[in-house]
Amino acid sequence: MDIDLSPLSPAFAGMLERFKQVESRPEISLTQIPSPQGIAPEAIAIAAEVNHETATDHGVSRLVFCRDPQQPEGWNSEFRIIGYAKSPIELDMAKDEYLSALPWEWLKDSLSQAGAKFAYDAGTTTTVLSTGHGSLISQPQHAELEIRASWAPLDFDLTPHLEGWIELLALISGLPPKDSKVVRLS
Repeated sequence: MDIDLSPLSPAFAGMLERFKQVESRPEISLTQIPSPQGIAPEAIAIAAEVNHETATDHGVSRLVFCRDPQQPEGWNSEFRIIGYAKSPIELDMAKDEYLSALPWEWLKDSLSQAGAKFAYDAGTTTTVLSTGHGSLISQPQHAELEIRASWAPLDFDLTPHLEGWIELLALISGLPPKDSKVVRLS
């Protein structure tokens, strides 16, 4: 992934240097995007997008890596990672009450399995069920899952956090596991 670390302090850029070697899944493209203004004195943002060949609606996400030596209230650290992801989901999943807690567990599992160490996690999961009305009555009912999360990394290598986030996006987007030993049942 091409990434410009030049606007960052040498220490923070060093923590992000390995992002250049991150190999995403073939179905997910990573790009650096402008960081939100005013979020932190130093920040870098990465967009991840699922490339489905047959679907026009697919998973997308943003992940922002922040550094503020002043340790803003609620961060509990000089560093904070802030993520947003959404993906269409099957209607049956959207109607399942258990689903509201499941994406948060997927997030924590994806980060842990990638080797990311974190604390002070916070966020929300939202399931949106849309039904067309009026001139949109012919639009089929559809559903989306959104995850908004932030956490404090506990180590100086931030690469596992990006890799875990990529796997979370793959999971909520219904992509098969990256482990070739796992077979998906149809």
